[in-house]
Amino acid sequence: PTKKRCYIIPSKLTLEQAMKRAIEEGEKGFGFVSPNPQVGCVVLNAQQQLISVGYHEKYGGPHAEVNALKNLTEDQLRGAHVVVTLEPCAHHGKTPACAEMLAKLPIASVTYGVQDPNPLVEGKGISILKKAGIEVFHLDTYQEKCEELAEIFLRNMREKKAFVALKIASSLDGQIALQTGESQWITGEESREFSHMLRGGYDAILVGRNTVFIDDPMLNIRHPRYQGKKNKVIVLDPEGRLLKNIDQYQIAEVHDPEDVIFVVRDDLKIGASDRNLIPVSVLPTGSLNLDELSRKLYEQKINSLFVEGGAQTYSEFISQKAFQRLYLFQAPVIIGSKNGRSWSESFSVKKLKEKLHLKNLRSLRVGEDIFITSKI
Repeated sequence: PTKKRCYIIPSKLTLEQAMKRAIEEGEKGFGFVSPNPQVGCVVLNAQQQLISVGYHEKYGGPHAEVNALKNLTEDQLRGAHVVVTLEPCAHHGKTPACAEMLAKLPIASVTYGVQDPNPLVEGKGISILKKAGIEVFHLDTYQEKCEELAEIFLRNMREKKAFVALKIASSLDGQIALQTGESQWITGEESREFSHMLRGGYDAILVGRNTVFIDDPMLNIRHPRYQGKKNKVIVLDPEGRLLKNIDQYQIAEVHDPEDVIFVVRDDLKIGASDRNLIPVSVLPTGSLNLDELSRKLYEQKINSLFVEGGAQTYSEFISQKAFQRLYLFQAPVIIGSKNGRSWSESFSVKKLKEKLHLKNLRSLRVGEDIFITSKI
């Protein structure tokens, strides 16, 4: 008897399923696309079967839509549906406008997750597509997830400020070090490797002066995913105490001089300096104005900031609500507050209704530790 051939028919995807896949693709660009957003794209044929995916791989390279469409024929695209996490761009920069490229194709529809707030794009990409007779859908059920994917870029565009994330490694009871300053190591090796991966996704790392003085960290990126990538280092040093002897520390050895920046009080009289300085105003509490700092960093084309301590620095960012994301690694150990230092030691509320709420919390196991991330 003759054998019957078995054909596997690709399953149809809903727009929600396609957007979920597009977000997963966009996540692959983390750390490579700044100052552009992370964007993912999925193409479904006329029968809503998956035929291609793509993402924005690196700054200056093709956008997600181009990468998703580049190997498809006109016949495959006839009546097709393009699902993309961010409104297709409408301006010519390092690459041509994606909206104009899509408008020339025989596709039936474009579905996007969030509108691009860039004044060069905002709504213009949608308009170009509609004028070409292409149906355009906003998948509002996935807007929040698409905003999270492009959160650095969206804050840059909407507020003209750097995106700030706090990375904390603590014991289960919230201690990040002993009173002596000893902190190596509370969390495990897997968490430290994961932390370096997160570092690679940000333009600069920030620490307080005492962290440099006590720990003498290198603050570079040591993860195979980002081999050779350089980052900037920001040191909060209100009185400029490290300016004269910073060459004694490792950050001066492993970073180019122009990549080490000091944040000082704007009323500090220091005379001429060959160091890179950002003067920032002082609040009535005596603390540096961290919201002003995020604006000045953005003006210097530092779009994202990864804060790594110490206790006083974390507390100030929390007290001023001057951060947008928290990364918390918690080890299954207890240190105790009597001889420990908490990452929120200088933050306080007078009434429970004043407690700081975080949202969109996610967690996973990293080795023996628990990793938690959430937005403010």
